[in-house]
Amino acid sequence: MKSKKVPEKDITRSIRAYLTLRKVFHWKVFQTLGSTPGISDILGILPCRCECGRRYGRMLAIEVKTARGRLSEAQENFLRNAEEAGAVAVVARGVTDLIERGI
Repeated sequence: MKSKKVPEKDITRSIRAYLTLRKVFHWKVFQTLGSTPGISDILGILPCRCECGRRYGRMLAIEVKTARGRLSEAQENFLRNAEEAGAVAVVARGVTDLIERGI
């Protein structure tokens, strides 16, 4: 029996529900004319604490893909640039990918 294909919008919805549950400030990015090429589907700010107890936030960039979905060159560049600047950049095919990354 074939496994059912899960649409990207359903994966996005479940990821956003998980982030809300984890109290991660986040938003869905809608592509429009003039948007940054390759910008991730979901952006957010991860709450963090340093050893001294001070709170800070770290940018989160999540590119949502289906099981067989592939990144475009622009998406690869965006995620690489975000990570090099100190962000947590993830390609997520489901909530499990976030859990495995410790998010």
